[in-house]
Amino acid sequence: MSKENIFKEKSIQQLIFLFSFPTICSLVLESLSSMIDTAFAGHLGTISSTALSAMGIISPILILLIAAQLIFGVSTSIVISKRLGENDKGKINDTFKVGFYASFISSSIISLLIFLFQNTLLDMLGANGQVIILAKEYLNIAVIFNVFSSVGYMLLNNIRVLGYQNMEIVVGVLSTVINIIFNIIFTFIFHMGIKGIALATLVSEVFYFGFSMIFLIKKGLWIKRSKLDFYEAKEILISLVKIGFVQFLMQSLNSISALVINKVLIKYGSISYIGAWSICNNINMVILLPLIGLTQGVQSVVAYFHGSKEKERESAIKNKVVQYSLIYSISITLFVFLFSDKILKIFTNDMSLVNLAIPIIKIVVMGFPFIGLMYAVITFMQVSGKEDEASKLELMRQIILSIPLVIIFPKIFSRYNIMNISPQLAVFLAVPISTFILLLIYWKQIKSILKD
Repeated sequence: MSKENIFKEKSIQQLIFLFSFPTICSLVLESLSSMIDTAFAGHLGTISSTALSAMGIISPILILLIAAQLIFGVSTSIVISKRLGENDKGKINDTFKVGFYASFISSSIISLLIFLFQNTLLDMLGANGQVIILAKEYLNIAVIFNVFSSVGYMLLNNIRVLGYQNMEIVVGVLSTVINIIFNIIFTFIFHMGIKGIALATLVSEVFYFGFSMIFLIKKGLWIKRSKLDFYEAKEILISLVKIGFVQFLMQSLNSISALVINKVLIKYGSISYIGAWSICNNINMVILLPLIGLTQGVQSVVAYFHGSKEKERESAIKNKVVQYSLIYSISITLFVFLFSDKILKIFTNDMSLVNLAIPIIKIVVMGFPFIGLMYAVITFMQVSGKEDEASKLELMRQIILSIPLVIIFPKIFSRYNIMNISPQLAVFLAVPISTFILLLIYWKQIKSILKD
């Protein structure tokens, strides 16, 4: 059955499931690496609190590394998929070649720069004492596994585009299991602490990369020798960077936001708040991934109906995505409110951290239904050729609203003692409030996008 037959013969609900489920599974499994690291850091005995704080301190750097992966990891597969539609095998090979080497070179340069300037970066992030020692132990290994992770991510995306969608789930499951096994070995058997946690991630990322490469070679899909002059390579490279930049921008802004939150928490609270926020941020990311997977998965379906001028089916799938997003996000919000203490205990047995984290996670998920709607709208903008407006929407949320509110709210709440909310907790009120204000500002435009 061709793709066109699938679009025409399957119902809206079936199309959403067929395209979203593998993407959701892949994203959730990939995120488990960070979640597993945080969970093991929270069970390192006497250094648990310090280890979690170290993980929280370096989270902006790790987010930036993930953002850099998206430039070529996402764009290479998109361009290859276009070339597949054109049946241009030569261009497919050239794009693969440029994407592969660009991903390897860029990730290596970024890792080298972070390694050389780690002391300056950690000082900017507010690390000190034992926290900076543990942060450097993890970071020195993270700059190595970043290269394997970046190139492996690009290869796996190409595997999906070339017709092997289920391999995303297979590789994700296997790498996650490997990460857990080696975490147990390095932390609980060899007692290597946070260094063992980083090494376990390195092993899983090497497998992630190695498996993807071997699979492509065995299927005869690996890069073929070809003549590619400088100008052709430059043209392909520019197109990849242009496409990948939007995703890079969104993740980079998340990194800046995380940095600002850490700095404000250090100013008004203690290092323990960063440890508590590290746990909550991981939980928030995990529950967010199904929303991202849902919207990313249906992107090609919406694009098909948009291109074929089937306005009725396009509108129907948009409405279904919004409905499913709201049902999921409201359900998750209620679940977190009811069982926040039990969820947090998965990550740490330090009750002082759990008590700090409970109000934080509740505040953050208050805006979760708004986030679900926002991700759907941004996806529809990209499909409709409104990538610049999607970027402006995210810039508005982060730069104009969220980050300034993170700085302003603690000052207001510390001065006026509003509702007995501490300045540390006031920091996190910026997360739901900024999203809510953004949706109010863009509400007319959002309704127009959903109807178009």
